[in-house]
Amino acid sequence: MITTCVHDLKAKRTIASIVGIIARSYPLTMKHARGRWIAFREIVLCDDSGFVPVKIWGNVAIDLLPNQEIQLKNAYCFHQNGVLCLTLGIHAQLKICTQA
Repeated sequence: MITTCVHDLKAKRTIASIVGIIARSYPLTMKHARGRWIAFREIVLCDDSGFVPVKIWGNVAIDLLPNQEIQLKNAYCFHQNGVLCLTLGIHAQLKICTQA
């Protein structure tokens, strides 16, 4: 599987794989979506080429800490307020590679 770096992200595309370190983790919240409350956290993912905000949905959002190395698979890239962002949709996966 080809791993994408932050510098190569393009909007309106599904990213097969991206690996980076959590530079910032915002507080965990709950959002109402699809008729139920879902855990939600926004993080900033960085690698050697830059950084990108990532929206994390579901139970995996609970366990994230700054300085963890993570791998995202099938994340969707989009523009929000003129900035590229990633989001984990229904078919996306997040793997924690190292602990902080």
